[in-house]
Amino acid sequence: MKCDLVQESTACFTGHRSLSRALLPEIRSRVAGAISQAYENGYRTFLCGGARGFDTLAALEVLKFRKSHPEIRLVIAVPCATQADRWTAEDRITWQTVCDSADEVNILSETYYNGCMQARNRYMVDASSLCLCYLVRFEGGTWSTVRYALHRGLILMNLAMPDEPVLKMREKQWNCISTFRSVSENAHTVHLFLSPLQKKKKTRMSRCSFAKRN
Repeated sequence: MKCDLVQESTACFTGHRSLSRALLPEIRSRVAGAISQAYENGYRTFLCGGARGFDTLAALEVLKFRKSHPEIRLVIAVPCATQADRWTAEDRITWQTVCDSADEVNILSETYYNGCMQARNRYMVDASSLCLCYLVRFEGGTWSTVRYALHRGLILMNLAMPDEPVLKMREKQWNCISTFRSVSENAHTVHLFLSPLQKKKKTRMSRCSFAKRN
């Protein structure tokens, strides 16, 4: 079934492939809460990248939520048709179950190429107005996707745990940040004061937030 992606009512997920087993129940709870909150704010389509880890966890939570809210849609954006070829048998079975249950699966490339993952991430951000992320490391694909979403003006909500070593900026690159819980209690608000420290000339700081904008 083909789903038309309406940016104003589409949310995307991005997060790390490696998740702490001990934290999985809490992560699932936070994702479920964020999906519910997004639904209350008018979001009906949820975009997942189909990768292992957070992507798969988020997709499964969307499918659970869809049971009681059949009007929502799960769309999987696959970077290349061979994405799961080297995964374990268990991971491939889970991935296939998610794809079979999704309302739409978009395969963006038949073959792997350098940059296909980044192209998939940008595709999801460009189609969305809300990004639900699980960000605990300022490096790699998740951080690149969050940075791109910030530049595109998306609303961002970080579902990482407040007591994790979250958002420790590299001192060479960024000034300090402050974090506090959001009103929803499903995430915490993060204010980023971006000002590269390498530059001797004083630069004007820009303010970004992972909080939902009023």
